[in-house]
Amino acid sequence: MKRFIKSLVNRLRRSQAGFTLVELLVVVGIIVALAAVVVPAVTLFAGKGEEGAKSAERDNVQAAMDSLMADNSLIAVTAQNLVGDSSLADWSTVDLDPGAGTLNLNTYLRENPTNYFYCWDGTGLVTNQDEILTVDCTRTN
Repeated sequence: MKRFIKSLVNRLRRSQAGFTLVELLVVVGIIVALAAVVVPAVTLFAGKGEEGAKSAERDNVQAAMDSLMADNSLIAVTAQNLVGDSSLADWSTVDLDPGAGTLNLNTYLRENPTNYFYCWDGTGLVTNQDEILTVDCTRTN
């Protein structure tokens, strides 16, 4: 009996030699085909998150501007009363607390400083500065 088990184990060891080269090439081919399908699909989403975040934050700043104008019965605003430091050093952030004697948009925002720089026209329409405006909030076109 012991001899039979030993010969069975030896036969099993010899028959389990591993994968053949053809089997390995088929598996590698399948992995390459899957990667060829998945990689382009994933790269479509690269950068979409930042665009969405920028749009969502602009919408929040627009809602804050609308609330400020409604609370103060304003039909027009001036950039001088609301814009923070517009130097290039502050391109990515802006302090919306302009100082004494002017309206404070900061009190209407949950997140301050904001991640992007904003400008607005006399009607209170908010725009991301890097979309169509220059550093001093004048239109380029």
